[in-house]
Amino acid sequence: MKKLHARDILFKEGEKDGKLFMIRKGELMIQKKEGSKVRNEGTVGPKSVIGIDSLLNGEAHPYTLRAIENVEVEEISPKDFQAAAQNLPIWFPELLILLNQRVQRLEKNKAKLDKIHALPSLIFLCARYIRHVKSDTFDLEPLINDLRIVNGLAYNDTFELLRGLCGLGIAELLPGEHVQIHFYRKNLPALLYRTLLTRMAGKKLPQSLLSANDQTILTAFVSAAKTKGYEKQNGMFVSAKDFLTVYKRLFPMLKLTHRAFENLVRCGFLYTNPPFHTVDFDHIEQFYANLEAVKDLVELNRVYPLLDKKLLEAMNRS
Repeated sequence: MKKLHARDILFKEGEKDGKLFMIRKGELMIQKKEGSKVRNEGTVGPKSVIGIDSLLNGEAHPYTLRAIENVEVEEISPKDFQAAAQNLPIWFPELLILLNQRVQRLEKNKAKLDKIHALPSLIFLCARYIRHVKSDTFDLEPLINDLRIVNGLAYNDTFELLRGLCGLGIAELLPGEHVQIHFYRKNLPALLYRTLLTRMAGKKLPQSLLSANDQTILTAFVSAAKTKGYEKQNGMFVSAKDFLTVYKRLFPMLKLTHRAFENLVRCGFLYTNPPFHTVDFDHIEQFYANLEAVKDLVELNRVYPLLDKKLLEAMNRS
């Protein structure tokens, strides 16, 4: 029997001692490192069994256990387990290992699901925080604390999700005394959240939000606006001649028709001068749009499919 006094440590996070512990008396605090801080994650008390993975698989303890009061602990080492196993059927230790492996898989799957379920909340909080800053950058600590309250997601799991989002090319983490996140497009978190909310509401969304035709046209408009566009009346204008030149350079095998623009004009993403429905395609003189809104839409179309693909792949590798 091992005895601890208040504040004594039973084992430290990351320590590999190969032991299992059974709490006979008293309570211990679970503590985990989260960045540069140590957070309390709850307590364990009498009749708790701690360290099965350590005993059966030699894994490191995932947290620190510190006594809150006087504690009595039964300690079982690998030698103790082997000695006890000699009096058991030969298949029993192997069965224990097999059952523990299955429990581990279930725990990993649950942890993955917890992060997936927390993703919409995380994106919502990003949209909320970024709305109140001027530089598209904000401190992560308040956001992480809010997500813990809303979804119960731990610090390290939240960071894993944030690194996954940054891996999609929409933001970057900025190290320092206070870790910050910088989004390349300020409106994107809000657009992503609305898109996920629509999907969660049961409305079927295609894998790509824009059709291939709409995507090529908007991509060409953004490219032409960078070099040939001019601002006028809160919009970005591009001459039809310049637009067609860029389009043919980017997509030489595709032909443009009047009908190809119908959906974009109907949805209010792109406008023409003269108005689209009053002239045929050859008589259009200018194309114009809210350039930032078009950029947001093109970026949303790029990122949305990656949430179900690359983000999950990143979590599978972790």
